Amino acid sequence: MTRAGKRAGALLCALGMLLAAGAGAEQPLLNTLDKAIAWVEEHHPTELDLGTVRMKPADLYIIKQRMGEGAVLHFTTRWQDTIFSDTDTALDLKPVSYVLSGEELEHLIELVPGVQSIDVSGCRAPGNKVMIPLVEKYPEIEFNWIIRLNSGHAVKSGSTAYSSFNDPTNKSLVRMTSKDLEVLKYARGLKALDLGHNEITSLDFLKDFPDLELLILGDNPIEDIGILGTMKHLKYLELFSVKISDASPLANCTELLDLNLSYCRQVTDLSSLAGLTELERFWGTHMDGVSEAQQDDFTAAHPAAEIRFDAKHATSDGWREHPRYDHYIWCLKHSQWIPFEEPLPGK
Repeated sequence: MTRAGKRAGALLCALGMLLAAGAGAEQPLLNTLDKAIAWVEEHHPTELDLGTVRMKPADLYIIKQRMGEGAVLHFTTRWQDTIFSDTDTALDLKPVSYVLSGEELEHLIELVPGVQSIDVSGCRAPGNKVMIPLVEKYPEIEFNWIIRLNSGHAVKSGSTAYSSFNDPTNKSLVRMTSKDLEVLKYARGLKALDLGHNEITSLDFLKDFPDLELLILGDNPIEDIGILGTMKHLKYLELFSVKISDASPLANCTELLDLNLSYCRQVTDLSSLAGLTELERFWGTHMDGVSEAQQDDFTAAHPAAEIRFDAKHATSDGWREHPRYDHYIWCLKHSQWIPFEEPLPGK
């Protein structure tokens, strides 16, 4: 055999040995933590596909950590009545039967690097102390979670309408304070808020909601409504039985259709509201500081509106016998805001 032939034979032999070695390193079924760790420590892969397994996220995270920085772990796992993969963009964790810790959620985010939304709004939802740091650390991820306002009230972060549904006749009523409502900012999509019959003194928490369309603040010890002047898309506003003396900020709410200032006894001047040309209804019963002449001037300034300074009480004589009342009640009950000009589902 020639020298060239011998060299070619040696190369073929070496190639055969490499192929044999590769065949011998074929990945076995790695369906437990111990098997996967043993394989990783022996072969040091930079990319590993576990296929479909039944592993908890904690075990998957250990495997990924053992693989080293920058390693890629592929998997589909069945865990806690949910199935998810490393390539998912949405994680539905509502079926999880225990309260996930912040560390566990961060591990999940690392295991599913392309995740865009995570839903933990199930009955065992993590609390504010877990979720707020995550929401602030990962602003690119949409978290759906339950925001605890106080011991008696909570709102899902994905809600667009919320009501505390406080009944003032309930002697065990848990009223909310302005401090309680500071975390409401994490429900970023809110367009309708019913916070009547609480203990709200400051409206600073509303700075995060310039696009509110419905706001109910009746029966709260509120003295300053300056911030409401920034809410140019308000269409429905109840401010009865509050402690304001100046209603002029509402002059900027030029889209108002319904306004209730009943029992605002310290207000003495409504002339600044003459420019609310879209106004269709105004209730001002027991506005003791507004003279009859002022009442007449206000009524004349809104000839197409239904104006009531003589209703029996704040919400009587037809205030809640109106299609917009039925509309917003549906929205609040379903935590979903639908603009007044659009039909409700099934209507």
